[in-house]
Amino acid sequence: MTRTRLHACAIVAFLAGEWSRYVWGWRAVGAAAAVAGLAVGCLVWYRDRRSLLVTAASLACGIVVGTVWAARQPAHPSAPPGARDVIAGEVQSVKVTHRRTEIILAVRREGEGAHPCHYQALVFVERGPRVDAGQWVEADGAFVASDRAPTAMDILSPLELFDGRIRVLHRAPSFGERVTSWMASGMEDVSPADEREPIHLALSMVFGDAQGSLPQGVSSDFLAAGVTHLLVASGSNVGFALDMAAIPWQHLFGRACSRQRRLVYGAYALCVVWGFALVCGFQLAVFRAACGATYSIAAGMCGRRVPGYTVLWSSACMAGVLDPADLLTPSMLLSFYAAFAVCEADALWHRTCSGRWARAEEARASVAHWVRRVGASLARAFILTAVVDAYMVPVLWWMFRQWTPYGALSTAILEPTVEVLMPVIVLWSLMAGVAHAWPWPPIAWCAEGMSRVGGAAMSAVLWFVHLVASWHGSLRSLAPVPFAGACALVLGLVAVAHARVPQRRG
Repeated sequence: MTRTRLHACAIVAFLAGEWSRYVWGWRAVGAAAAVAGLAVGCLVWYRDRRSLLVTAASLACGIVVGTVWAARQPAHPSAPPGARDVIAGEVQSVKVTHRRTEIILAVRREGEGAHPCHYQALVFVERGPRVDAGQWVEADGAFVASDRAPTAMDILSPLELFDGRIRVLHRAPSFGERVTSWMASGMEDVSPADEREPIHLALSMVFGDAQGSLPQGVSSDFLAAGVTHLLVASGSNVGFALDMAAIPWQHLFGRACSRQRRLVYGAYALCVVWGFALVCGFQLAVFRAACGATYSIAAGMCGRRVPGYTVLWSSACMAGVLDPADLLTPSMLLSFYAAFAVCEADALWHRTCSGRWARAEEARASVAHWVRRVGASLARAFILTAVVDAYMVPVLWWMFRQWTPYGALSTAILEPTVEVLMPVIVLWSLMAGVAHAWPWPPIAWCAEGMSRVGGAAMSAVLWFVHLVASWHGSLRSLAPVPFAGACALVLGLVAVAHARVPQRRG
């Protein structure tokens, strides 16, 4: 077994042992141990003792870590169904019907003593105050036993049912909320007109819309256009933060060639990554990307380069160690799967098209060469986006029963546009902050000019998203597909992507 495969097997064994012990207890550990025993039997059959020892040790370490987390932050309520209990946590989403309000709550405290815990609950409220995503509430009532058969998502990410009353908890804003609100207020001060919507859209593209500051109509248009991921801070945002932080470093210190410079730059990059995650409020996608970036930066400090799949496995392991309760939540699953789809699309491109486009770029004619480079970049972006969109269809079908047929087109157009606009947004916010701190007329004029440019760009993005969302059939509801069906579709896509087509000779 190769080192990469051994690395992956060890991480899978560790995560299986940790998650099964933490979320489902010792019975699930027995099932995981039985599966691991079957795998171990196969390894013994092939006489691979090193793989046997590494897998067994990883499984044992995972069980130990899961036991520690279960004692520190239980993943299930301590009160039985029907008994009165008090829970508190952060509101994830709110759905209002004509009879009651359904609130998905990330529970972090339980009981009169506010004991720490970590699970999600669906709270049913007959009457109560109006709440929004991002607020902290306390619910007083009782847990309710579910009468339906558990689905695959219920097994992967249990959702407790709770019926009671709620009250809003007034908590001090987090560091990230204070930073984004300060940036928004500064950008509004230098804005020549009322441009709150473009300003909040710009900040959401950089830091994510975790607090639900965008209007519902804008969020619905992004959903129908298939580009909701642009409003969620993810791995691309972490990469952008690293690219922006590398600009002053290279101007001041040059390239990190020596070992000492690599170590210093690695420490600087780690501070940037986790500082950005702190400003984003440690959203799950950013947290997963920060774990992967940490592994990649650590490898760079050692003078090594690691492939994307290795970074993906390592980020899963780090996320499992630091936050096992959220490892298989829908947001984290989508983040992991999207990263896997990007790795698959990039590998497919390098296997099939990279050599062809490289030969097309060999000619060095001035205008023709520039046109070919631009065409190759646009074609690569469109092909990669189409492949990633195809990989995402089965998972989105299984999770949300939705399909956006124009998602690949809108993503292929908007993602490069947003990458170009990211520096504009940063300059916009920086100039607004400088003008707010030092109201000198030339700086105020520059800030106003950046505000006009940024506001016009964000308005153009809003117009395009609304145009795509207004097309017929932009958001389609599909019949439910079982978990096994979604897995079969994904395996089929992987098999097609990795199929070797014989090439003609002569």
